[in-house]
Amino acid sequence: MDPAEERRKVKGQGYSRTKEGSAQLPEERRFKCVLIGVCVAVVLFALAFLVLTGVKSSQSPQDITSNWFVAWGTWAGGLGTAAAFLIAAFSISVASAHARLDRRQAAEIREDNDMAQARLLIIYKVEGAHSISSLATYRIENRSKDFFFDVTVPYVDSPYGSDASIECRTADLVAQDNRLGEFIPTAEQLTPYRDHTDHEAWFTLVTVHTSDASGIRFAVEYTDAGGRRWRQELGGEITRVHTIQAVPIRPPDRFQPPQQIRRMSDMELRRMGGGFSKDLEPLESDEEFLDVIEVPNVVRWKRIERIEDIVAEADDASDRTGSLQVSVTFSPKAPPFWGDHFHGKLAGSGLRYAGGSSERTQTDRFRCPPQVDTSGLGDLIDAAIRYANDRFEENELAAARRALESRRNRANTST
Repeated sequence: MDPAEERRKVKGQGYSRTKEGSAQLPEERRFKCVLIGVCVAVVLFALAFLVLTGVKSSQSPQDITSNWFVAWGTWAGGLGTAAAFLIAAFSISVASAHARLDRRQAAEIREDNDMAQARLLIIYKVEGAHSISSLATYRIENRSKDFFFDVTVPYVDSPYGSDASIECRTADLVAQDNRLGEFIPTAEQLTPYRDHTDHEAWFTLVTVHTSDASGIRFAVEYTDAGGRRWRQELGGEITRVHTIQAVPIRPPDRFQPPQQIRRMSDMELRRMGGGFSKDLEPLESDEEFLDVIEVPNVVRWKRIERIEDIVAEADDASDRTGSLQVSVTFSPKAPPFWGDHFHGKLAGSGLRYAGGSSERTQTDRFRCPPQVDTSGLGDLIDAAIRYANDRFEENELAAARRALESRRNRANTST
């Protein structure tokens, strides 16, 4: 086995000399071999002396003199010196090996203790009956009894589009593109488990649009209460990040958006439309349409019109394909269901919805592939707006108006 791999295995298993019992260090096994070798050498030397002395005394007794014993004594002294040197040298080697093992075990224990809080940051995918497959949601929770600081997801690699190519999403791109429902945390502060304030919570979310949630990859970087910086992969692997930078200052009014701290209701999903409501059961009554659209939108309904020129510019996220990003601004702000008609009509012409923003007016952005003729975009989009107005008035708005009229009739009857 490779030495580095063996060290990783020993480290992962928590090597303990007490646990291993009779397991010996390599230096101990070599020292044992040296001791056995020395003992064998001494025994052989003693046997050789006795046998040769006996043979010589029987054949030529006159040669057994003091010089005979002095010569053997000299050899015995040399053998003893060599044996003592070997035993001392290997004893030092064994002592050094034990010292290294003790230091390594102490370092592993310190590393394990340092990582104790870091292991209590949990990352998992949120699954549920109303989960939206095209908007993957991952929850980052602080299960420890102390704070985590500067909780940041540097990037998210997500399969996106019909070809499932990898799209690198960052917090800056999410803020710039304003894609509906997307959120990537940066410099968040997580409170202890199940504790929260008006400005922090004990968890945050990562939500990104994707065509295949199983292909999403990202890591979370964070600082524990001891000032140690860590990086945790989506699969749970934690590594130490050495840094000389202080934890950045957070704006005092920074707080996780409301949609990040609870699951949206069916009513909210229907009002969001698009992929958020595609898995919900169809509405069955006029009252349900009225609840989703809301009474003020029914009363103040006015046909939507484009109010600004169409803007077509290079799409930074699709440089390789040569696609354009088309922005359309219209007024008033679209009610629920209207956007589904509008986006669906344009999708049939090759324009794919890519997010939007709204206040009093609304701006929708679309990805326009290079094969679409941009010279007729104005007429195409105006026709789609008229189509959406007609379909909305004929279906959802008509149902909501019937429900509103029934409410008024019931109110008048009761009065």
